[in-house]
Amino acid sequence: MAQHKRSLKKIVLAILGMLVLTVLVVVITILFVFYDGSKVSEGKPIDHFTNPKPALLVIDVQEATTGAVSAQDWYKSHADSLIGNINHLAANFHKQNLPVIFIRVVMTNPLVNLINNSFEEGGQGAQFDKRLHTIGSLEVVKNGKDSFRKTSLDSILNSHQVNELFITGLDAAECVNATTEAALNRNYKVYMVKEALLSKSATAMDSMLNVFEQRGINIISADSLEDIY
Repeated sequence: MAQHKRSLKKIVLAILGMLVLTVLVVVITILFVFYDGSKVSEGKPIDHFTNPKPALLVIDVQEATTGAVSAQDWYKSHADSLIGNINHLAANFHKQNLPVIFIRVVMTNPLVNLINNSFEEGGQGAQFDKRLHTIGSLEVVKNGKDSFRKTSLDSILNSHQVNELFITGLDAAECVNATTEAALNRNYKVYMVKEALLSKSATAMDSMLNVFEQRGINIISADSLEDIY
């Protein structure tokens, strides 16, 4: 009987050890994924194009952020205004044959999706918000905050000889912020269209606009943009 108890104890301890090890591996993997996803790329400085032009970036306006499956009430309550302004800007850029690039985040790591599958590849949340008019065929898929890092954005902008970026979307403190930093690293002239940006609160939005201004980024209104282009 005593030997049987010892054997059972060893089995239980072995199982517990495997569970602890599995949890540790999962936690380390997830921490690494999120750390890696927070990195901002340096990139290569843009060329001096013969006929430079501006581009409009639309960042992370997806079903998981502003759409039906979003868990963020603030995003959802401000989505109609945000998307309406972005659609208007996109239409104006499209009429002038200026590139409009739609960017979305898609998570493919099974461990990350096990914890939060909001942006899981193939899921509803990873798709663009249905109200967004994704005109044209320029789309970038990313798995981190920086829209340039490990994506096709650099090559798309270079092929269109872009030297100025007008940035819209969300979140101003997260993916928009990282993308803006990466754009400045590449020497793009960056504009933030304030009516077409969103953060988790009005206070957070005002704070980020101050941060952007301190970096020398141009904060403009949608109306003034129509006067520029």
